[in-house]
Amino acid sequence: MSDKVSLKRSVQNELDAIMPHLKELKDEIGRNPELGSEEYESSSLLVEELRSHGFQVEYPFFEMDTAFKAVYKGMKNGPVIAILCEYDALPGVGHGCGHNIIGTAGIGAGIAVSKLMKGLAGEVWVIGTPAEEGHGPYAGAKVRMASGGVFDGVDVSYMIHPATGKSMVTANFLAVKGVGIEFKGRTAHAAADPHSGVNALNAAMITYMSIHANRQQLRRDANAVIHGIVTEGGLASNIIPDKAVLKFGVRSSDDTYVPTLVDTVVNCAKGAALATGCEVEFTLSNGLKSNIHNKPLEDLFQRVFDELGVEYRDPLELATIPPGGSTDFADVTHVVSGIHPMIGIGGEGYTMHSSDFAGHTLTPEGDKGLEVGAKSLAMASIEILTDPNLLTEIKAEFERNRV
Repeated sequence: MSDKVSLKRSVQNELDAIMPHLKELKDEIGRNPELGSEEYESSSLLVEELRSHGFQVEYPFFEMDTAFKAVYKGMKNGPVIAILCEYDALPGVGHGCGHNIIGTAGIGAGIAVSKLMKGLAGEVWVIGTPAEEGHGPYAGAKVRMASGGVFDGVDVSYMIHPATGKSMVTANFLAVKGVGIEFKGRTAHAAADPHSGVNALNAAMITYMSIHANRQQLRRDANAVIHGIVTEGGLASNIIPDKAVLKFGVRSSDDTYVPTLVDTVVNCAKGAALATGCEVEFTLSNGLKSNIHNKPLEDLFQRVFDELGVEYRDPLELATIPPGGSTDFADVTHVVSGIHPMIGIGGEGYTMHSSDFAGHTLTPEGDKGLEVGAKSLAMASIEILTDPNLLTEIKAEFERNRV
């Protein structure tokens, strides 16, 4: 036990030594946001840092230009831990989801643990995962990695995420699937000859209201959500629109309910097409799963938060709160034991996915979130690398809960 305490103190000291540079990297990425699949400078900065500390790096990785895999091996075979990094920004608001903190905390934790690996069995991987926000050809990169075998041989995987309010040991995530709808009609003069047109915008409006009318019938126990926008609805008010485009997302804590929600959206659109005489086409995204919880991992991060003096929300209270978001990390939890703690960086009045929150990541509170995130990941890694019984419990829990 004393060795474990000493090792955890050592990784904290290692992080204290490199924290000023990590903060510079965090701010550099934060001030120069790049959309998903386009994170060339951000990924390069993280890779350069990992290489400078002796990691063996594949970059690009897994046929994605902005993905990477960095490996540092210990003195002999043992547990394999994968720490995941994100570094993509949001359109219009920059790092309003704090991925500049996620990426730098991930590499910081990996670097700190690597300094002790000569005396430990196992491996630490740091994996760069592009486009968590769903932009570009690498959208939801972790789904591709999870299904493609990247995590084969990994024992545990985790990452942290900044958030407003108190920290959370774990988070609940919804399964999600995207539904794209395109109506095709026929143009005509909106005043002189409207009867010759087929109004695609009318079909879009009927679809939107039909979906809204169905909300009462959605299963409340499944935390069902349907949200959408009209992205195209005509070019001029005096022309009957011949094209209308909508984008919807359906979410649920019950993965098996998602196809029913997709059918609801599709059938509403089919009915609108029939009512207006339009043609309709659909595009479905691959979607994301809900996450599988792991109690031993949750207990581990609770202990780590306690050691760091981090104030966090009551896990029992959190279990009763409906999930409100989705992430491709949830797919990872279906192939390997995983957890996704949320690191509170304070800031009353800030909301996620806002330009205000993006700016907040560059403040001293954002710096503290980076430090807490990196240290919690590093300390948890030491626990797993040095405690075979803990790892056995984590893996047994994963086998019990996996679908």
